[in-house]
Amino acid sequence: MINTIIKTLILDKSIRLYFTDNTKMLQEIMELSTIKDKTCCFALAKAVSILSLLSAALKDNQRISLVITLTNKNHKIYADTDAGGNVRGYVSQALLKASRQQNSNHSLQDLIGTKASIRMMKGLEMSQFTGVTDMPYQNMDDDFAYYFKQSEQTDTMIQTNIELDRNSCLLKSYGIYAQALPGAEEGALDFVREQFEAENLASLLLNMNDAEIEKALNQRFYRSKVLEHKPIQFSCSCSKEMFYGFLYSLSAEELQKAVEASTSIDTTCHICGRSYVFHPSEIQTILQTR
Repeated sequence: MINTIIKTLILDKSIRLYFTDNTKMLQEIMELSTIKDKTCCFALAKAVSILSLLSAALKDNQRISLVITLTNKNHKIYADTDAGGNVRGYVSQALLKASRQQNSNHSLQDLIGTKASIRMMKGLEMSQFTGVTDMPYQNMDDDFAYYFKQSEQTDTMIQTNIELDRNSCLLKSYGIYAQALPGAEEGALDFVREQFEAENLASLLLNMNDAEIEKALNQRFYRSKVLEHKPIQFSCSCSKEMFYGFLYSLSAEELQKAVEASTSIDTTCHICGRSYVFHPSEIQTILQTR
């Protein structure tokens, strides 16, 4: 059940519980990001993992756009998703540049800092709700739970597990999202958290089929039910054609120099990190059509 969100209701339909193994999707995003600093990789992976879980709560053409502004206001993490489970994430050029100068000795708390904020826009293109909160916990998971409590007055639990190797390559990622619905008993979400933390329950459930999941959930949370599976996948709409405009913005002299030197011009999508190379013959064509 990789790259699939499993949607369930537990405790007599009073808690929505989603969980996923999104390792493959995140590996694709992280490989494209070109981030070398381990803490920066960790932060981006957490943000994207959380947003992928939130995609399961969207309907029709709804989407969520996320901006995390770190204490250094030029350092930002972006992610967005839609009801179809299309997810992407990237960091600002300033943060990308800074990450290449870091030595990975700093912590996630240090990277976030004391004056960071979460800004989320949710809804349809012409009708969006925007919420902004600070990040008092400096650990992403609890900060997003705090966001829902402050902006939507909803008790929420978010847990993401990200494993990176010494080279900052992503080895494993899974996440849990639980939210109290109207009628939930006081303390119900705390009970859910305790059960998951005591047994490492998420990793157990992700290796079960639906019948086994329902049985395991009902043993711990009465009247639980698996609702559906929702796919999630990395998606970026960039293409080589989109970057022709950049080449047309260069002067004829710059383009001519590249042609005469038989030098290619490399362009990079700042959203997904994918590179597009324009060879001298393509540059010559652009010169001829200016």
